[in-house]
Amino acid sequence: MLRFLLALNIVWSFLCILMYFIVGADPSIFWMFSIASLILPVVFLINILILLFWLVFKWQNAWLPFICLLAGWNPFFLMFSFGENSNANKCQKDPVSIMSYNVYGLKQLKDTTQAMAEMKKNKFISFIRQYDPDILCVQEDNFFADEVINRSGIYPYFHYMIQHGAAIYSRFPILDKGRIDFGTRTNSCLWVDALIQGRTVRVYSLHLQSNQLAREISALQKEEQQGKGFLNNIRRMLSKYKKNTIVRSHQAKLVTDHAMQSEKPCIIAGDLNDTPFSHCYKLLTKHWNDSFLECGSGLGTTFAGALPGLRIDYILGDQNSISFCTHKVFQTSFSDHHPVFVKFYVKG
Repeated sequence: MLRFLLALNIVWSFLCILMYFIVGADPSIFWMFSIASLILPVVFLINILILLFWLVFKWQNAWLPFICLLAGWNPFFLMFSFGENSNANKCQKDPVSIMSYNVYGLKQLKDTTQAMAEMKKNKFISFIRQYDPDILCVQEDNFFADEVINRSGIYPYFHYMIQHGAAIYSRFPILDKGRIDFGTRTNSCLWVDALIQGRTVRVYSLHLQSNQLAREISALQKEEQQGKGFLNNIRRMLSKYKKNTIVRSHQAKLVTDHAMQSEKPCIIAGDLNDTPFSHCYKLLTKHWNDSFLECGSGLGTTFAGALPGLRIDYILGDQNSISFCTHKVFQTSFSDHHPVFVKFYVKG
């Protein structure tokens, strides 16, 4: 029996190492590779369990899952961060703060009674005022959310375009602004050139194409219990994921090319709808540092929707000009995303 399990472990280890090599591959070449970005955390967990199994029943075979874990060392450290304490002393003098928040249209603030709705609005405004970000990058904004945010009275400058979802609110003067056209209303990217402590910094607020799988996941759970429609749901999910992951990759390329043409220090904040193992993340972090890896702690989970536990919201900074000193994720009930709050300095 143990020999059979060892043979299975050898096959599994080969597949794992292959998966590590294809992480971040361009989905337009072979979209199935991008599925690895979703299951990699589960792969790590399985390898840990296999390692424990061999240590208990035949420790001589434990080398195999151990090598598998070592081979996935770099991807592993995209999922966890231990940089909080090492960067705590950097934020000592007038850092700039920025928050990225997919507010989901602030639908959670709406209520059947006006009194309850007002109470929820005031609670949200108190949250914003408590952390008081100098720049607030918002995704899935709308007229309702815009009105609530403006009620805080914090931001004299803003860039918000009707029917484009993204928005940027700023304490700092906005010298220039624009958008990157994704060809869709549901996802967007806006940018501003803000005068921050005497330097012009370009800030992006982006929302890349979502997978749009929440309905299928919910239906799958119900139909699985009834024993009907399971395969049809799987086919729909794969079809949607294939289409959306390719679109998302194209959008990330547009943002990368646009930011690379700027001679100003850049900060890219928003909802990538993709994990740190994805092609989108690989594209963007080639030139911009991830604030979570610089000074975050733990898993940094930002999504609390149908697939909880994911880190899909990021703040990225120019490798040569932006220095992060804190990264926090706040657990809130205002949206299906949690806001990312970062403090940074502009070098030089």
